[in-house]
Amino acid sequence: MSFSKYKFGVTQGRLTKSSELQRFPYEAWQQEFGNASKIGISYIELLSEQNFNPNNPLWSSLGRAEIKNLCKNNKLDLYSIVCDYSIAHSLIDDFENNSCAHYTKNLFPAAYDLGCNIIVLPLMEESNIDAKNMNKFKNVLEYLSNEANKQNIIICLETHLKSSDIVDLLISINKENIKAVFDTGNRVLLDEEMYSEILTLKKYLKHVHIKDKNIEGNNVILGEGLVKFKDVFLALNKINYCGSLTFETQRGTEPIKTHKFSINLCNSFINDVK
Repeated sequence: MSFSKYKFGVTQGRLTKSSELQRFPYEAWQQEFGNASKIGISYIELLSEQNFNPNNPLWSSLGRAEIKNLCKNNKLDLYSIVCDYSIAHSLIDDFENNSCAHYTKNLFPAAYDLGCNIIVLPLMEESNIDAKNMNKFKNVLEYLSNEANKQNIIICLETHLKSSDIVDLLISINKENIKAVFDTGNRVLLDEEMYSEILTLKKYLKHVHIKDKNIEGNNVILGEGLVKFKDVFLALNKINYCGSLTFETQRGTEPIKTHKFSINLCNSFINDVK
């Protein structure tokens, strides 16, 4: 069990053996809740996939009831959902008839029913945000913010923007329920000096993904890549970050052992910077 000041979570699917990194574990999704509890994980970050899957328990009242029962029986929290649909579908193309925007909107009542108040919204690949299209994104994000607010949902944006640009974007949108995600693995490929990036985000940082990547951009076991985790935890401590940490890590050949190692490694850095 972890005695860290942070709660640790894990992306759904990472506690199940697979050759595919990001996937819903159809064959064993219920088992992950018990395995998470045994190793000191506090919550599973539920996965809404890149393409609509009606069999994902997120999308039915019976499925959500099963998720809630599994969490209750294993003493896990319900905390966050990552909406990967925006990775494969543009959030800004043809906004009025945009299936991606409506898909995201439809996720809010499901999150509310579960008691998850954080939706991670990746603005990458098909929904990549940059200086040229930022104004288009502002309109969609303002719309989604208003819809999410009805369900007391916080939207956390995961982008490849520099932290200073993320802050400028959030200031211009001026919505209290839109915040930022800091993903250590993705960020290290953009700027290895992550300490200052985290300090820049300060109060806008609401969610953190923990992972490591090598110089080729591959997701690797924590400590085997480029991320300077001591700097990450020094910065989080400096800004008094009080959110949770979600492992979005490489699962290795033995996912349970890998995540035990990840917890212990992070706790060692956390203790070092107290």
